[in-house]
Amino acid sequence: MAKLMMRVFDQGFGHPSGLVGRLGGALMAKVNAEQETRAVEQAGLGSGDTLVVVGHGPGVGLRLAAEAVTPKGHVLGVDPSAAMREMAVSRCEEEIARELVEIRDGTAEQTGCADASADAVISVNNVMLWERPRGFAELFRVLRPGGRVVISVHRHVLDVEPEELRKDAVQAGFDRVDLTLRPRKFNSPAIELVAHRPA
Repeated sequence: MAKLMMRVFDQGFGHPSGLVGRLGGALMAKVNAEQETRAVEQAGLGSGDTLVVVGHGPGVGLRLAAEAVTPKGHVLGVDPSAAMREMAVSRCEEEIARELVEIRDGTAEQTGCADASADAVISVNNVMLWERPRGFAELFRVLRPGGRVVISVHRHVLDVEPEELRKDAVQAGFDRVDLTLRPRKFNSPAIELVAHRPA
């Protein structure tokens, strides 16, 4: 029974697929909305910026980011889940038509982006699925000098001590690494990391 529950949980949230994945995505859209909003704010986006959203899920953060970079910016969402990409395409139909948002298959470890092509990267509630050293190295590569990465994750799903995120970021070359634990009323604390690629 425990194995079945773990498999269902993984299909809904870890590696979303099928109907269970779509149900998980609908729940993510509600539960993660506050974190998505805060991550976009912390990224300090402006008109014309290029943003990469890693593990965009059902696309809530993509829409928020598109508003922040309008009219000449670009938001690229990468997610390995076909179910999440489909949900994000549906949610961001207008922004995709306006060429503000692009969605494609990808991961933190393999974004498919060119070197130094992004002003910022955001990741909400998926760093626990990364091969973290490879993921941080990839994000460092795609950021322009002075670019920033914003990572937010529920404490209860992070499988390491939060300080490990700081160590991984520093090892990849990031500086000005700010790691905070933000208490929340109706969920476990949010672990938030903001780091910069040196200018």
